[in-house]
Amino acid sequence: MHILRALLLLPSLLGPFSAASNHADDMLGSPDSRQGTWGMAGASTHNYTFHPPVGYRVRILRVYGNLQGWMRDPGVPGKCAGVLWGLRSNGDDSSAMDPASGNTMLYIQDATCGGPFRDSVDVKIENGLLAADNVLRSIVAVFLNETGQPIHIEPSFTVAYRFEQMEQ
Repeated sequence: MHILRALLLLPSLLGPFSAASNHADDMLGSPDSRQGTWGMAGASTHNYTFHPPVGYRVRILRVYGNLQGWMRDPGVPGKCAGVLWGLRSNGDDSSAMDPASGNTMLYIQDATCGGPFRDSVDVKIENGLLAADNVLRSIVAVFLNETGQPIHIEPSFTVAYRFEQMEQ
């Protein structure tokens, strides 16, 4: 009887679960010399490691929250900067679409020309199986920054996830 009860409880021990976090970066970037670009560009990665039971890995089901930011100093009239936030796995990055990133499950962009920005996100994730290291990478970036000012970029988010048995 105890074994049957344990088997019935097992699915609830595997999720779904949720966890919330945020991180902040003040980014100016460095000169961007890629063709067709201008200004400054840079990126920062924050790793979130999940700890599933032995023999299991993590599948991200949903992400909701917001991306917000602003210029650290008053804006320069007519000068802007692009910002982005992405969530990705450390798995194989190949994709049938070129150019593309095969393990990016969330990617949003915005821009600021001095004023603050805030983008709400609520996304059901279709390709959320993390690599065997169970690391979710949150990447923020600034690009085409012609303001001469650092841009404050801060995603705050909740991740819904579950544990799945690894294939043998």
